[in-house]
Order: sequence, then C-alpha cells, then structure tokens
Amino acid sequence: MNLPRKLFLLIKEIGVSDLVSYTRYQLELRSGWLKRRTPPGGSHPKRELLLEAGVIDNTWHENWHNSRFSYRGGLLQEEAKLLVRGRYRPFFGAEESLDLTLPSLPMQHWSVYSNEFDNTDIKLTWEPARFTWSLALARAYAISPDDTFPEIFWEKVEEFNASNPVNVGPNWSSAQEVALRAVNWILTSSAFQHSPSSTRTRQENLSRSIAQHIERVLQTLNYARAQHNNHLLSEALGLIIGGTYLGNSDPRAVDWVNQGIREFEQAIIEQIDDEGNYSQHSANYHRMMLHLALLYETCVRKTGRNSPQPVKEKLSLATRWLISQLEPTNGHLPNLGHNDGTLLLPFGCADYRDYRPVAQAAAIAFLGKPCFPPGNWNELTAWLGLEYNPQDAINLDSIFSPAVHQVGNTQGRGSLRGVRFHNRPAHADQLHVDIWWHGLNLARDAGTYLYNAPPPWQNGLDGTRVHNTVTIDSRDQMQRVSRFLWLDQAQATWLKTDEPETISAILRDFNRTGIGHQRSLARGIVGFCVTDKLTPKGNDSASHNYCLHWLLPDWQWQVEDGVLSLFYENLRVNLLVEAHNPQTNEKIRHDDMSIIRADKTLSGQCEDELLGWESETYGEKHPALSFSVTYTCVGPLIITSEWELIDESH
Repeated sequence: MNLPRKLFLLIKEIGVSDLVSYTRYQLELRSGWLKRRTPPGGSHPKRELLLEAGVIDNTWHENWHNSRFSYRGGLLQEEAKLLVRGRYRPFFGAEESLDLTLPSLPMQHWSVYSNEFDNTDIKLTWEPARFTWSLALARAYAISPDDTFPEIFWEKVEEFNASNPVNVGPNWSSAQEVALRAVNWILTSSAFQHSPSSTRTRQENLSRSIAQHIERVLQTLNYARAQHNNHLLSEALGLIIGGTYLGNSDPRAVDWVNQGIREFEQAIIEQIDDEGNYSQHSANYHRMMLHLALLYETCVRKTGRNSPQPVKEKLSLATRWLISQLEPTNGHLPNLGHNDGTLLLPFGCADYRDYRPVAQAAAIAFLGKPCFPPGNWNELTAWLGLEYNPQDAINLDSIFSPAVHQVGNTQGRGSLRGVRFHNRPAHADQLHVDIWWHGLNLARDAGTYLYNAPPPWQNGLDGTRVHNTVTIDSRDQMQRVSRFLWLDQAQATWLKTDEPETISAILRDFNRTGIGHQRSLARGIVGFCVTDKLTPKGNDSASHNYCLHWLLPDWQWQVEDGVLSLFYENLRVNLLVEAHNPQTNEKIRHDDMSIIRADKTLSGQCEDELLGWESETYGEKHPALSFSVTYTCVGPLIITSEWELIDESH
C-alpha cells in the first residue's frame, strides 16, 4: 500500500482525533519528555502521605464482608489452592510458579520496552504482575480467615516492589497494566483490612505505591485515548478507584476521581456503538469492558451518584449483545476476535470461558433484571452488592440485540458475522459462521494464542484463512498494516431474505478484487445450510482461487463419498460441500479437499502451519480439525455447505 493511500485510510478509518492523540504520545515518548515526567524511583512529593493505621477506609471491605461465598468450586477455589503452594495459572491456563522477580538483566526506564522482554512475549511478564490471581486469596480468606492468605499477598506485593522499582522495567511500560495492578491491590487488600498481616507499615507502603501507580497512569493518557479501547477504560477506572482509596490522604485524589469518571463515561459512549458492538470486536474484550463497567457502576453507587443516561443506554445495549450469543449450558460465547486471556472478575466462573457470571451481573445492573435463576454464577452479583428479585428474571429467548444475527434456537443455532466497522477491526473475519448444537461449538473460531512470538504466531490467527469463511486468491479481506491494524476495512451489508430461518450478508468488493461474496445461513429440519455466492465483475475473465474453510472440533472423523463425518459419543455430524456455476448449473469439481490437525495434513494437499489449531486462552493452543475445500474457476461460483446433525441416542 502506497503512503498517500495509507494516510488517506488512516484519516478516514481511524480518525483525526485518535491520530492526533497517538502522534502527541509518540512525540512525548521520543523527545524524552515522558522519561523526565516519570523519573526512575518516582516523584518525591514535598508532602508525604499522612497515613496512620486505619485512616484509609477501604470501602471495598464491605463487598468481601457481605458476600456469602457458597460456591465450592470454579476457578478461584482452585487458584487459591495453587497459591498456597506458590503456583498460579497465567490466563487461567496451565499452572506454573508464581515469581515476580525479573531476570538478572540491566533494568531500564519503562519507555524502552515494547512487545518483548527477555526474548519472550511481554504479556507473559505482565500477567503475574497484574495481580488478578490475588482475588482468589481474598475470596479464600472471606470463607476461612486463615492468615496464610493475606501473608501470601503482602509478601508478593513486597516482592514486586523490590524487583520492579517505580518507572523502571517492563512492568511499568503499560499504563493499563499499572492501573489494573493498583485496582487489584486495592480490591484484595480490602479483604485483609483487619488481618494481623496487614501491618501499619505495609498499608502505608501500599498507599504510597498506589499514588505512584496513578502518577504513572496520568502521563500517558494520550496513548490510551488514541487506542479507543479497553486501555482508556482500565486507566480511567484506576484513577477512580485509586483516588477514592487515597481520599483525604492525598490532596490530588478528588481531581483524580473526577477525571477518571469523565474519561470513563466518555469512553463508554464512544466505544459502544448504537447496536451494542464494542469497539474491539472481541467477545473477551467485551467481557472485560463489562467487568470494568460493573466496577465503575459499583464505585458510582457507593458515592451516591448516578450514571448519565447515555452511559446506561450504551451498557444496556452491550449487555444484550453478550447475552444474545451466550450458550446457557456452559456460559460460552463464540471465541470472536482477540482473546488475550483477561478475566478481571472470575467470581462464579466454572471455567475461563464461562460468561454467565458477567451476564447475570450486567443484566441486573444495566437491564434491571437477572437473566438466569440463582446459581453459582451469582457469586459476582453478590460480591458487587447488586440486589434483585430472583422471581423477576428475563427470558433468555426474549433478549434481542440488533448487532447479533443468528438462526435457530438453544438446541441448535448458527450465527453469521457481518458488521459495519466504526473502529479498528480485530480480525479479518467478516461472514464467519459459528454453529452450536446441544451446547457444543461445531463450527468454531480459532481464537488468538499469542500477540508477540516468532512467525507465524505474531497474532497469526486473525487472518481470513483461519476463519469459517471463503478466502479469495489467498488474500485477507482487508489490508494488514501491522499486527493490530487493518485498513481498507471490509464492510458487510445485510440483505433481506424471504426465506424463513435464513439470514444473508454480502461483501461487495473482497479486498479490491472486484469480487462480491454473498453468504446465506439457513436453519433446516436436520441441520444448517451455508451458501456462498462468489461473483466477479462482469468484465472479469480471469481465473480465481476460492478456498472455503471450516474449523471443527477435534473429534473422530471419516470421509466417504465426499462427505466428512464427525463422531462424538452419540452425536454424528455430516458435512457435504459442493459447488456449481449458477449460469450453466454445471457442477464444479474441487481442486483439493484437505483436513489438517495441529498443522499436520491428514488428508488432501493443503499445508499450512496456522491451520488445525485452536486457542481458548492466551498462550495456549490445542489441536482442532481444519477442513478446507478449494476451487479454481472463471466466472461466478456458488458453494453450498450442508450440515446434517444426527443424535443417534434418539
């Protein structure tokens, strides 16, 4: 892409305001201004924080005191057991040692660090230092006041501060990580407020650290504003909770709280569109946004304020978006967009991808009624102090989001992705289809795995070819500019259909090829039918390559007479893919039909190290089945994928 066009698209699709904020941040960074504003060791205020034991009233203490944690399972229960042994699960994946010391490398000012540290993805360094795991200690202490739990927390805070001097090293490079660490310190320490381990010295040191964290956050808000995503929400919430915590102990605290509220509310209004889509186009970041919003709402409620009506309306729409796609049997959502392993408030989650706790809490907070009957998922609702009438529940089938397009019901449903991007796209995944049956995700999204790794794993699962759609001439739907930036955005248009249980959308010009891709998803008696209509411009006489891809669960399989069959317990799925020329009705034979598992080709000729993988949380990947069918032809082409779903137990 040439420079003039790139600049044009940046202005058109990113916006002047975000570009100005980002440019200002880069100037401040490269000129050394930020380094001078955030000196190693932090600032040295003329007035020390005047703290005495018990002066700071951590208002979050009542959340732990009033909650009745009856759920004896789930993520936090298991995490607490690990922490007693000095271990934890980063991104709620595989367990490892909890170590907050850093390799014996010369530590530099935070501004020199970017995507990697010690030749590994920097997120792997950030994750333990975020202190999300500490909530498990607080929950365990609320159930059983054993001083082992607060002692682990305080020792780890001290270990962090000893190994990570203020503004020095990778754990100060992201203001979002700094803000979330401060928030987790405040939330967790509130549970230990009256523990013998919470000595006066420890509380004084923590309060000074919180002030230094806020000072770091304030200096790079231009970067957060430019990102137009969860960075600004996290950092604004850090100002609110941090400022509220310090209260009268720091004369700047009131201004921090007021600025945080302004930034947070404006960000919610701007980042959630009028249909409830979140700016990051990601299921997991959508959950993160709602978690941040629930903490914001709790802070507002504690101070007797009310959220502005536009904020309430946007959060209501965003809640409907999430609930509309939720699988009620396990709480899972499609693994849409970036998935960086974030789960800020794990209360009541059976597993990492369990969205029921946030759905229940958000429904009560932002829709006024619960969406589930009482259950383990109510733990987050109780911890937040949200009150509701359990008899006054919303019928899940009645939840409607104009942003979610799907057919079927809770027994078997399919969704077709088609959006008009108003912010930066996450993945090139327009017209992607997810199919669910008996609570199982049949046609699925691969997720993310890693942002920073050797090729091809630098955010490699964001491309078109790994999604359940058609790739044309081996091109993505949009122009990739960097790992997180797509330009020449692929915009979908929804089409009216006269057929019942059928939805349809179109990309009118696939990445400037002139080829239109129209996809229809229909629910039938025995399954689903996906129809792809590919139409070159009228004067296009060139031959084009079309590759249809489906990512499937890692089940037993066989291919017979061109039909792929999958087997799991009493369930059988038959998938038949055929193509024809709509002008002549001539059947078009495929060039290749391949099955790849964990980048190993099991059938056919296709080879691709990105295919046959699935990642359910950050830094983890496991085998799945990639099924691809390739055609080469001149003129229009229609490809049909017939899904036959058979429950042999009936």
